[in-house]
Parts: sequence; structure tokens; C-alpha cells
Amino acid sequence: MAKKKPKTSRKKGFSFRNLLSIILGIIAIGLLFYPIVVNYLAGQQNIKSVQKYDENLSNIGSTKVKELLSQAQLYNAQLYNEYIYDASQHIAWNKPIPNYNNVLKIDTTGMMGFITIPQIKVNDIQIYHGDSEKILGLGVGHVPQSSLPIGGINSHAVLPAHSGRVNDTLFTNLDKLKNGDIFYLHVLNLTLKYKINDIRIVAPNQVSSLSIEKGRDLVTLVTCYPTGINNKRLLVTGERTALSKVTPQEDIQRNQFGYNFWVMFGSAFLMFLGLVYLLWLLFGRKRNLYHVAARKIEKPVLSDGQLVGDFGEGFYLTDSKKLAFQWLDEFAQKEKLNSEELFLNVYRLKRIKKLSRWIFKDKTENWQNYINEKQGYGDEKHALVVGPAFTSDKKIMQYVLKTEEALRYIKYIKCLNINKLKKGGGIIDKK
Repeated sequence: MAKKKPKTSRKKGFSFRNLLSIILGIIAIGLLFYPIVVNYLAGQQNIKSVQKYDENLSNIGSTKVKELLSQAQLYNAQLYNEYIYDASQHIAWNKPIPNYNNVLKIDTTGMMGFITIPQIKVNDIQIYHGDSEKILGLGVGHVPQSSLPIGGINSHAVLPAHSGRVNDTLFTNLDKLKNGDIFYLHVLNLTLKYKINDIRIVAPNQVSSLSIEKGRDLVTLVTCYPTGINNKRLLVTGERTALSKVTPQEDIQRNQFGYNFWVMFGSAFLMFLGLVYLLWLLFGRKRNLYHVAARKIEKPVLSDGQLVGDFGEGFYLTDSKKLAFQWLDEFAQKEKLNSEELFLNVYRLKRIKKLSRWIFKDKTENWQNYINEKQGYGDEKHALVVGPAFTSDKKIMQYVLKTEEALRYIKYIKCLNINKLKKGGGIIDKK
């Protein structure tokens, strides 16, 4: 059987893994700031939309506002008398409503008002005619077969909105609300206050609780539930209460640890992992390597590698001080020197992927074969050989540079005097 030739690795200068780590770091930072930025932009857009709505309301004048309100009241009365939802009558939800898009219309945007839910920080979110996917992509919708959100007895407005969207909170934290909490509707020149008195989770086709109830002024907020699964509907119903009446729970904040908090927490955690990985790739493996010599060697040449070890001739380095001291004793005996007169030169390898090399990560059969074949001999195929030290029980690595070219890839760091090192300190030169 032909002997398998060792692989020679020559890679381009910039590491793919380094590039990948940088990309991961950028993505993680982007994920962290994305929900913050887009929610800020959505908030700014809401402010502009409300300002534009108020401006348009002022431009049409009080007479037109009264006319629009009167039309809406008539619309709600007609809806109650002719299109009332009563589950027992099996009235279809998709029954058309005459002139729907013209009621409460003050401009061409389709915006009929806005909603505020202080306890989950929903601030001035626009309410639009209709409940299509396009409308729900803009803000809060209005179910056409429900009463218009202008208040009044015998009315029940149904306002749906999305949840779980990172780019706009909308009704994401609706599930945090409790009975007794409040929300506000701002339509035309009206500000209406509703106190929550019913919260339920139903199947999408269970609509009986959305019926108009005689003598009551109700508004139901609707969103998909649970967030991300969306196979149910969360219905939060409030009944009209006096605007001047202060409820005990108005100042309670419900969403300190809401959906957006966990999105940002997860993004921050990903960013942390990305940065740790980046730092590990760029700096974590830049470990010190030690070489025993009778002098300080700033610019080594191959003849300085007087030690012949496991991987044959070459300039030997190790990442272990323990193995370095073992080499020191061997070197002292061979050269008949006092070990305390020797030096431990410290280096770091740089850009080794440009070198032809053979790396043994463990004490494998190939590692053993290489030692048996090359011990005491040269290796003309590889500029660098890395692998576990034969004499060490632990996974201590030794690095053998076998060409003058390879020696250009080591960086001198400092020199340690053995005698002084044993006494403490011992750095005699450092760059």
C-alpha cells in the first residue's frame, strides 16, 4: 500500500475564520441595535402621523368635524339596528357595510385616529380603516363590521393589530394587561377612556364575544396569540369610563420584561458570543513560545537550534515553561553549562498559515510514525512541524521551525534569565 503523503498547507494571507468572526461580530452588533433603531424610527413616524392628523383636523374646521362625528354616530346606529352581530342569528362577518371608507375620513391616508395604552408603552399608534394585511402592516386596524371607535351606547369597536414584530411593538405586550388597566382612543376631537374588564383567549373563528351589547360602550383590542405561534386570538375588552376618573392601576408599568426586552437581551448575548469568538480568534491563540539558549537571541538563525528532538533537526519552541525547563536541563548537560547561566527566549509565531507545515493535534499513529522516521533527521518538505511532545504526559505542544524562511515568522518578545527567574522577575530585555 502506498504511503499517504502528508498535506502541505499554503493559505492566503487573511484567515477565513478571522473574516467570519468579524462578520459575526458585525451581525451581532446589528442584531442588538436593530430593534432599538427601528422602534425609535417607528415612534418618530407615529409622532409625525399624529401631528399630521391634528394638523388636518384643524384645517377642516370645527363644522366639518361635527359633520364627520354626526355621520359616524349615524353609522353606528345603523350598524346596531341592521347589522348587529348576534351569534344566535349566525350573521356573517364579511357582510359589506355601505360607505365605510368615507366615514371619519379627514384625508387620504385612511387614518381615523390613534390609540394610547400607557401601561405597556403603546404611544399614539395610528388606527386605520380596515383589517387587511396591508392595513395591519401600517398600524392598528378596525374591523369594518364593528362599530366605529367614537364611543356611545350600543357600540362595540374591534381594533386588531400585529404582535411580535421587532420593527414595531404595536400589540406585542397586550398579554401583559390586567383587568382594571386602561387605554385611550383619540378620534377626531374626542378623547375616550376605556377600563379593561374582560381578557380572553379564543380560536380565530370564535367571534360571539365581539357582539354589540345593548346599552354598553365597548372596545376590544385583538392580536394573535401566543407570540410567534399565532394559532389563537387574544381579546382585551374595555368599557368606557369617565375621562376624569383616575383608576388605581393607571401608573403601573406592565412590560418591563416584555418581548422587545428579550429580543434585545438575546441580541446582546449573541453580540457577546460573537465578540468573545472574535477576540479568541484574533488574540487568544497568540501564546508565548519558549526557546532555551546560552544567550539572548533576538533574530534567530537555523544554526541557533542546537537541540535535536522528537521532530528532527530545527529551531525548537514550546508553549509550556515546564517542557522548556526540561529542555534547559538537557541543554545544560549537553553543553556542560550551569543551567542557571542559560536563558529562556520568548517568541510568538505570526502568519504561520503561509508556511508549509504539518500539525499533529494529538498523539496519533501518524505522529508516532513521523517521530520514528524523522528523529535525528531533517524534513525538507515542511517549514514548520507542530505536535505534542513525546516526553510529556499532558498535551504540551512543541513547534519546530526547519527553514530560514520559517524563522522570519517568529517575533521576539523578551528574554528570561534562568537564575533571576528562579529568584523572581528575571526579565532582562523586553520589546
